[in-house]
Amino acid sequence: MGPAVYERAYYYCPTCRAGHFSTDEELGLRRKQTPAAQEVTALVGVLEPFEEGAARILPKLSGLNVSASTVQRTTEDVGEDVVERRAAGETIGPEQPWSWNTDAAGQTVGYVSLDATGVLQQGPHAEKAEGRMPWVGAVFNPQPTHETTRRRRVWEARYVSGLMSLPEIGAQLRRECRAVGVDRADVVIGLTDGGAGLENCLLDAVAGLVGEIVFILDFYHASEHLLEFAKVLFPDDPQRKRELDAWCETLKHRGGRVLFEELERLDLSAASETVRATHASLLGYLRNNLHRMDYPTYVARGWQIGSGMIESACKSVVGRRLKGSGMRWRERGTTALCQLRALYKSQPQLWNHYWTRTTCT
Repeated sequence: MGPAVYERAYYYCPTCRAGHFSTDEELGLRRKQTPAAQEVTALVGVLEPFEEGAARILPKLSGLNVSASTVQRTTEDVGEDVVERRAAGETIGPEQPWSWNTDAAGQTVGYVSLDATGVLQQGPHAEKAEGRMPWVGAVFNPQPTHETTRRRRVWEARYVSGLMSLPEIGAQLRRECRAVGVDRADVVIGLTDGGAGLENCLLDAVAGLVGEIVFILDFYHASEHLLEFAKVLFPDDPQRKRELDAWCETLKHRGGRVLFEELERLDLSAASETVRATHASLLGYLRNNLHRMDYPTYVARGWQIGSGMIESACKSVVGRRLKGSGMRWRERGTTALCQLRALYKSQPQLWNHYWTRTTCT
């Protein structure tokens, strides 16, 4: 249909030497883009590298032709808006309680988890900088492991992410928990890899919202510690595998305390210093986590014992977009993309709600 001309008044303030288009503000235009153009541009930027999105994807899907820098600025501006809203205490999307799945005992169960992942950084003059670790927090509602149905269900999940302190990410996760009605779950499971401060952060996130929270140490993370000890104790691969399998079997079906006592009884008086040091480290690790290693009970109840969901979230929310070949980010862009990716990867209605409200306002 050809070009459409849009004319409006421009206002300039000689005192502050700044100008603006008031009509643009009324219509929600930013960087000369309509809200719909902003959404599709930000969507491309949140899914693909800025240059590829601007050159190949955006023109093909929408007919828009903009530069890679415009895609980057638009995406980061939208992400920064999400960052500011969440930092101010806003929960994006409607507060709609979930129908929590039940465990083998008939109790409804909710899950919360938290982890961090590394992102390469760039300095102010495009030089390499020390990497940073953005957090990824999640509240989710997985299918119980005790169910035998083969029908695949889509997990309900809401994420928050970015470079922030543990109290900050915990406060944002708490608001997401409240929005999905975690207080309606009979039991809440806190799944972590045992990292320092994670349990307290999750406890604060649900404090006062739930009657009972059970912390579970990621089974596979515990297995990795057993593997490290097995490598130094049994240089022979076949024997190592047999012993490791036996330890993991004991851990899963008899619990962490039984395994701890079994490993504590090992006679290592003739072993090397490396073996004894690794053994002592393993015992210390198990001792500190015994309260969240009652795996026989967890399995019998049909609870998740692996933190694969949050590990996957670190990859899908952060890794797949911010950890591409040669990518380095500045702090602002890191958190902006993390929060925007977290919004996009959460329930679809959250992304739609954000843009519908943005368009209406």
